Amino acid sequence: MPADRGTELEAATEALGLIALEGKVVTADALHCNRRTIAAIDAGGGEWRLALKVNQDSLLSDARARPSPFGDACPVAVTESAGHGRTETRKAV
Repeated sequence: MPADRGTELEAATEALGLIALEGKVVTADALHCNRRTIAAIDAGGGEWRLALKVNQDSLLSDARARPSPFGDACPVAVTESAGHGRTETRKAV
């Protein structure tokens, strides 16, 4: 779906309303990690796994408060990379 009438975020949110999400897992990068996208996925009955940056304090707090099917033994993957004058650490829980 082209985003000619708005932004990529608006087009993606609109597209989520057109897809049967029941029983599906939606993945996306940090651009789509916002309450509106999450609400659209939840409304469609889907689950979400979205990249979340540490600088998004309130969303990070909400994500940490959400119950985990793994309890306290969540699997964790960590990667580190350096380039373009910066070092990035990515942690998936």
